[in-house]
Amino acid sequence: MRTHRENAPGFEDQPVKKKRVKMTNRANSVLSGRLVWVVCIFGCLFVLVTPVSAKFTVRPMKVELAARPGQTAEEVIEIRSLEDKRFSTLDLKLVELGQTEDAYWHVIEAESNVEPNTGTSNPYSCREWIKLSADSVRIEPLGVKTVKLKITPRANKGGFYYAGLCVQTRPAPDIAQGIPVVTRFLIPVLFEAQGRTVRQKIGLTDVGMEFRPRFEEQPATSILWVGIENEGRTYSRLKSSARIQNFLGGHWRDITKVEHGEVGILPGISLKLKDDVGKSLPPGKYRLKSDLYVDGLRTKPIEKEIDFAGDPNAGAVTAEAALKLEPESISVTIVPRATRSAVLSVKNPSDSAVTVRAGAVIPPKLENVSYGELKGEDLACANWVRIIPDNFTLPPGRQQKIRIIVKAPEVNELHANYYAELNLQGRYPDGQNAGTTTALLNIQNKRVKVEPASQPMKLSIANEEASMYAIVSRFGNTGNVHITPRCSATLMTADGRIARRTILAGETGLMLPLEVRNFSGLVDFAEVPPGAYRLEAMLEYTTDEGVNRQTTQSITIQVSIENGRKIVEVIGPKEEAEK
Repeated sequence: MRTHRENAPGFEDQPVKKKRVKMTNRANSVLSGRLVWVVCIFGCLFVLVTPVSAKFTVRPMKVELAARPGQTAEEVIEIRSLEDKRFSTLDLKLVELGQTEDAYWHVIEAESNVEPNTGTSNPYSCREWIKLSADSVRIEPLGVKTVKLKITPRANKGGFYYAGLCVQTRPAPDIAQGIPVVTRFLIPVLFEAQGRTVRQKIGLTDVGMEFRPRFEEQPATSILWVGIENEGRTYSRLKSSARIQNFLGGHWRDITKVEHGEVGILPGISLKLKDDVGKSLPPGKYRLKSDLYVDGLRTKPIEKEIDFAGDPNAGAVTAEAALKLEPESISVTIVPRATRSAVLSVKNPSDSAVTVRAGAVIPPKLENVSYGELKGEDLACANWVRIIPDNFTLPPGRQQKIRIIVKAPEVNELHANYYAELNLQGRYPDGQNAGTTTALLNIQNKRVKVEPASQPMKLSIANEEASMYAIVSRFGNTGNVHITPRCSATLMTADGRIARRTILAGETGLMLPLEVRNFSGLVDFAEVPPGAYRLEAMLEYTTDEGVNRQTTQSITIQVSIENGRKIVEVIGPKEEAEK
């Protein structure tokens, strides 16, 4: 049974009308439904017996709601038939949701609540709180049916909870022979029970390496892994990386850096994220340094020295070449049916020759995301790009100029901006990986007006330790141009006075269209007097053309003292605004 890794946040993978979320006291208006995290349609496709093409689609592919105890959060699930000749009957079933150690969603088939990875009762399940308006639908050819999903949290149940909704086909009754095939979609349901803030406690537990021998056509390689545990009550986004060093000649030297793609982690889950180092390392002493960012905020790193058994047949350890590019990003102005070019200089700073293969690919941040009718793939231009030369050898300390040729297709309508990632992969003479260096290519169509826009997606607050609270804000780029974002949070009294202000950290660099980012920071409430406050997060951003915009979102919180300790409680959202 295939599962899907809960990876980078994004927009829905298919066009969708604005989500209708019905809340008492508008408890969930800050969680806008027009932007949702992407779950790849093939990743959530469970096929029994044999894989086939899905004959229906489900929107949204992930449900994220919030409500206070006693309130009800509502989502509309849209099911669309792709059958053009016959009716379809689909069943809906609520299931327990879990995550594997490598961060893939999976269904816990047992009827009782079983916590992922442990087999014990799951205190984070919200399955019993969910009601569906129908447990099956019959859809006419190419028709659409909707089912309402409602969640009413139990009293005094703050924090994040989760469950799954499976939508699956019934075997066609006219199948005369063969084994019937059932196709089902898993829709994760992530729910925040608002009220008193809960603890955020996510950190690294271990780091290590494994040797993977050659298997069939796959060469021998080394696998780096990091252990991460969520002992808190929040659902958070993670980014981890690790630097590998080798002890040689009496000192440590950098070999490579491994970065793991962004994933989510559910409360109560332990992960063991693995990545291919890209080379087979020989036996020896190594030092591993791992970093972890939780919702954009750096946590305590971990460092470990190991005696690695490694590959006895591997040659000497080589460090990655880290090619130097000038410039690091390229911008080209173009019109339909035109051809333009740019020059990129590549330098080899290592002490060994490197063979370089160059190519253009779709930027990962544009894969499997969409907003309304716009898909990320629509803004990709990798197939317009030709690189000359695309294969060459650079001696130590030498440089090579390559030409980037872009030919726009013969279409009447183009978007304002297109993007490609230029990948330059290096190999040493003995075949070992010398690393991959990337550059961003931006193609601008001046015939289309640049329209920057952003949308708030989430604002939450969680207790870090003592009087320190973590603020997490998420925004999406809904415009047709990349932006340079900055984010801040302000705590204001009822009469508008500023009680606290802090910068929210997050990923740096250009934010592409359809990209979603988390920004977070810590605020000390030790000296904040009891009372009601408005917590506001503001995204400020600029474009290359000098356009400046702001987007805000806010929630109302109550600060009180209990047993000598500051307590923060979320009591409601506020309307978002852009100016």
